[in-house]
Amino acid sequence: MIDDQQGAIEAAFSLPNELIAIVFDELDVVSLLRCKEVCRLFHSVITTNVQLLYKIELFFGRFENGRHCNLDTAGRLRVCRQYQQAWNNFAFPDSQFISMQDGHTWELSGGVLCQAMQSRSAITCVQLPCKIKDIPERKWTINDLGFPIRDFTIDTSQNLVVALEIIGVIPNLTCNLHFRTLMTGEHHPMAAVPSVTHLLSDMHEEFRFLIQICGSRIAFLCQEHGDDLNSSLVVWDWKSGQQKLFIRDSDIRSFSFITEDLLLVGVAGTEEDESPRLDIISINSSSEEMEEYMKGSCICSLEYPKMKANVLDMLIRSEPTPGWSPSQTVQTPFFFARSDRIFTVTLRVTADRNSTEECTVLIVPLSTIMAQVELFTGTRKRNVPWNQWGPNGSYMLLRTPSEVWVCYVYGMKFIQLLPWNKGKFARVYDFNRYAARRDVCNEQTTEPKLLWKRLGMPQSLNLRCSAFDENVNTYLPGRVATIEVIPNGDSHDWDAAMISEDNIIVISSFTRSYGCMAM
Repeated sequence: MIDDQQGAIEAAFSLPNELIAIVFDELDVVSLLRCKEVCRLFHSVITTNVQLLYKIELFFGRFENGRHCNLDTAGRLRVCRQYQQAWNNFAFPDSQFISMQDGHTWELSGGVLCQAMQSRSAITCVQLPCKIKDIPERKWTINDLGFPIRDFTIDTSQNLVVALEIIGVIPNLTCNLHFRTLMTGEHHPMAAVPSVTHLLSDMHEEFRFLIQICGSRIAFLCQEHGDDLNSSLVVWDWKSGQQKLFIRDSDIRSFSFITEDLLLVGVAGTEEDESPRLDIISINSSSEEMEEYMKGSCICSLEYPKMKANVLDMLIRSEPTPGWSPSQTVQTPFFFARSDRIFTVTLRVTADRNSTEECTVLIVPLSTIMAQVELFTGTRKRNVPWNQWGPNGSYMLLRTPSEVWVCYVYGMKFIQLLPWNKGKFARVYDFNRYAARRDVCNEQTTEPKLLWKRLGMPQSLNLRCSAFDENVNTYLPGRVATIEVIPNGDSHDWDAAMISEDNIIVISSFTRSYGCMAM
C-alpha cells in the first residue's frame, strides 16, 4: 500500500507542469490555495499560470468572468489586479458632473443613470464610464413614451425599462406598468403584452411605489397613504403578463428579490409587543389571486430585536438583483459575482410623537438568508428569534441614509455620506471577507498603507441607540474606509452618496447636479 502511494506521488510529480495546471484548474480556489503551500513545485505551477492566477483574483474580488470581452486571460488578469488596487486605494482616475433633469424620478442600475424628463415624458440615460474596464461613457434619450412617467426601473441585462403610468380619477385610479426597451423606448419584443394593470383601492392620491425586476419576474409594491396605510404587493411574469402573486397587508413596508422565486419582505409589526421582521416568501408557492398574507407562502420570518419604539418606515435595498449580468453592449472583462451580496434594511423609529427619530441600518448577507431558507424549506413556517440568526450573521449601524437617493448599496459595499464639512467625506463599508483578509496580509508586507480598517470586533448599538429593548451586538467580517468625494473639485454641498460597481456618485440638490467618480 505504501509503495503504491509513493508511486502515485512520484507519478504526479513527473507530470508536465501544463498537465498539473489543468488538474488544478478543476479545483475550487480554497483547495487551490492549499495546494500552493504543499511544495515548491505546486507553488511554482500556480504562481506562474495565468489562468490559475486569474481564477484566484476573481475569487478574492468576488467577481465572475465576463462573457463578452475580447481580452485574453493575461489581459483580464492585468485589468482585474488594477481594478482591485484602484478600489483598495480609492484611486478614481476620472470624475465628472451630470445635470439633473426636470423630472422627479430617477434610477441607477447596471452602471446606467437614468432620469425622467417630466416636460417630455422621456428618459435620459448615461452609461457611466470605467477607464480600467474600457467602458466608455454613452448618452442617449428614450423619447416621448406617450404618458407621464410616475416612476420607473430598468434592467440593463434585458434591455428593459418598466415605466409606471397612473390613469383615471379618484376613486377609479389604475396603475399601468409598461414594458419598453431601454435603448429605444419601443414595446419590448419579449413581452407578450405591452403592459400589466393594478387597480388602486384607496380614495387618496398619496402613494409610494417600489418596482423591481428579476429575470422574468417583476414585483410591484404600492403603498396607499390614506387614513390607514394600505400596501399591495404584486408579482407578474413580465414576459407572459401572468400574475404570480398578490398580497394585501398594511404591515408590508418593503421587499427585495433573494432569488427569482424568493422575496425578502419587510414587515413593520404594528401590533403591540410585535417587533419588525423580515419574511422570506416563495412566489411559486403563492396564489395568483389576492390572498391573506402569511397563508402558506412564507418559509420563515427573521425577527428583529425586541423594540420599545414605533416603526415609522422600513426600506430594503440590494443591488444587483439575482440573475443580472452586464449587457452584451458593455464588454466588461468581469463583474460582481451573484453568489453573495448584502441587503440593507433601513429602519426609522421613534418612541412617541415628541421623540427624536432614530435610524438604524441592518446589513444582512445573502448567505445568512439562504442558511435559514435551507433550514426551513419544506417545513411549517417558523419565526426565527433575533438571537438565532442576527448577532453572528449581520451588522447593524446607527446611520441615516437618504430617503430619496437610495442606491447606497452594491454587491458587498455600502456607502454613507458623512453630514459634516459640506458632505465632502463618505464612509464606505465592504463586507467581502476575503478582501478584508487580504488587507491583513498586505499590512504584514511592504504594501502601501491602505485607507481601509478591518471590522474585527462585534458592533454594539445600545450606548447610542434607544430603540431596542435588549442588547444588540452584531458581527460581520469586513472593512471600512473614510474617503474624500470628488477631491480637488468645486464645493457643491453634497447631500447624499450612492454606489455602483465601478462608480461613486454624489448628489447636490442645491446645484442640481450629480458628481461621478469613475474607475
